[in-house]
Amino acid sequence: MKRILQRDFLTHTPAIVTVLLVSQPVLDVLSYFMGEAELTSVTTALRCLLLVAVSAYGFYLSDRKWVYGAMYGAIGALWLLHGLNCARMGYMDPIGDVAEYLKLIQLPLWTLSFITCLKKSGELFSRIPFFFAVNFTTVLLIILLSYAVGAPAYTYDFSERGIQLGVLGWFGVPNAQSAILCLLVTGLLLWAARTERLSVFSLACALGMGLLYLTGTRLTYFSAVLLCGAFGILFLLTRRHIRFCIPLLLTAAVLLTLQGVSPMVQRQKLTANSYAIYEEKAAAVLGEDWDFTYAQGEEIPPEKLEKIQRVYTEVYSKPGVFGGPLLGDLLERFGLEKVMEQYHYATQPQVLYNSRTKRLAALDLIRDEKDFPTRLLGFEYAEATINGYNYDAENDLSALPFYYGYLGAALYLGFILYFVWCVLKGLVQNRRRFFDFLSLELGAYSLICILALGAAQFSGQVLRKPNVTVYFSLALAGIYYLVKIREYPGSSLKQERKEL
Repeated sequence: MKRILQRDFLTHTPAIVTVLLVSQPVLDVLSYFMGEAELTSVTTALRCLLLVAVSAYGFYLSDRKWVYGAMYGAIGALWLLHGLNCARMGYMDPIGDVAEYLKLIQLPLWTLSFITCLKKSGELFSRIPFFFAVNFTTVLLIILLSYAVGAPAYTYDFSERGIQLGVLGWFGVPNAQSAILCLLVTGLLLWAARTERLSVFSLACALGMGLLYLTGTRLTYFSAVLLCGAFGILFLLTRRHIRFCIPLLLTAAVLLTLQGVSPMVQRQKLTANSYAIYEEKAAAVLGEDWDFTYAQGEEIPPEKLEKIQRVYTEVYSKPGVFGGPLLGDLLERFGLEKVMEQYHYATQPQVLYNSRTKRLAALDLIRDEKDFPTRLLGFEYAEATINGYNYDAENDLSALPFYYGYLGAALYLGFILYFVWCVLKGLVQNRRRFFDFLSLELGAYSLICILALGAAQFSGQVLRKPNVTVYFSLALAGIYYLVKIREYPGSSLKQERKEL
């Protein structure tokens, strides 16, 4: 009976995975409108249910259930230790902390389930580029629809200042959507290259890079330039599709030529204007010491120190020119001396006015107050709120050691590094068949992972956003399939590979 059920499930696996993946942009739009109605809990619960269903499905299909048991055990043990430590310190919001943890663990759980599905239904592997292409097309149609009905969302929407920059569509988190687009365009280019048609690849290149350019973030712009170069190198290394380098070169030339008028540069000019305001204010206090730079261990003369203190207390303790908090919360919570030490006595607006730097500084100051067990296991998410303002780090990788400690960060990064090890090992063991092993798919999926990790570190809203990690997980599963499941002619990788 069990085998009959498994056979039935296997028959429907391609259809189940297809529906699951192509519905992702629709779920994102639903999240956007639920956010507008302040009902985000609905879509959060829906994504959690999807995670449970997919994990259960993968577990049921797997022949090596102990792998799932080990993964669940590691996730559960980390949470238990983290939760007990938070309880020891005095839990403020355990439910909110659980919710954040559930977001974080989606990457390993989705990846494990996708690997099982690929092992059980090999035809799914050939469909992966198609999923990326379909979802990119869906995103593009949603954006066009938002403009057609006259209700688009913008990447940077400062309506109170009459400024609206960047094409976004009905997607609620610009950073997350920027990362999604970078991953989708990579998959789109792979799908287009696999059609073997130059016209299709050229169209995909124009639409994909065009949307990345118009989105207006640094992540999307520089990813577009990177993808042009990376795919060109891949085509040369795999010794196929050399003619496809032509549209890549043309696209790169257009991107670089139009950089000066891009939405990204327009946004940077707005930031530069804000910097100029605070640079002028700080210079009025510092006088001839306006260019002072602190060297580690240096003793600052009392007259200079007094000026630096005034910059922090008189210039940056008040709300910003557009109403947002600057350093006032941190000064009140941690004191002037600790905040200045955290910033290494910097006075430049590029440091003190930078929101990302401020969030990381706040978390670092919170961690400095904790004992060793908390540094090992992390503190709860609610502690990032100071005076009602959430100082959660946008940069996901940097946030891991704060919320889940050195242990949690090591486990999470270890999971990702396992796939890096698999690729490197495969390259070494297949060195005599290097160009067979180094396929266009392996290069593209590796690029997706690199872009996802780069976005997590330098942009944010990636590792704790299930709508982003689903694509990251799919790429990791694709890599696993290529290096651990697929057989290569003359390969030295025998069946020491034990698939999940």
